[in-house]
Amino acid sequence: MFEGSRVAAGVIANEAVAMARTGGDELECAVREHARLVYRIAYSVLRHHHDAEDATQEAFVRVLRYRRKLADVKDQRAWLARIAWRVAVERRRTMARVSQEVALEEISEGVAQMRASGPPADQAVLAGELAELTGKLIATLPEELRDAITLSTVEELAMADVARMLHVNEAAVRARIFRARQILREKLTSLLGTL
Repeated sequence: MFEGSRVAAGVIANEAVAMARTGGDELECAVREHARLVYRIAYSVLRHHHDAEDATQEAFVRVLRYRRKLADVKDQRAWLARIAWRVAVERRRTMARVSQEVALEEISEGVAQMRASGPPADQAVLAGELAELTGKLIATLPEELRDAITLSTVEELAMADVARMLHVNEAAVRARIFRARQILREKLTSLLGTL
């Protein structure tokens, strides 16, 4: 996770903790413990720092609203992850969608620039560029495939948690992930083959 997201998660956690003081120590503890997770999930869906901050804050406002249920929750991490996912998906649906052709064009240009510049001096820069391009490729996937691969591979949630969040069974999650990887492999092969 990049340094800016740590700072953002910390600021959000502090604001949420201030709101939670009226809600008790259990809520404050949950916010402190899971603020970074909630931010990462929101960022993985929205792919924009400020939108992810807003979604994280909104998720904790919802937690504050339903704080009475917090004592009954057995797995706070999964519960908060589901809330964060729902908030981020709702925000994403209200935002304008990026055209797939534009995204693929940007990816092609990025791959061409990486090839034209020769081997980079620092492997970390290359890894960052590849991660950004892969993120853009993932964004071009159909929503059900994109959600499954983001939650399982990027956020590293368990299949059971992903299945609950997407309201499908685990076999459907595995099938979606398999299909998403196939599509990504085909797109990367075609992009790298045309350059």
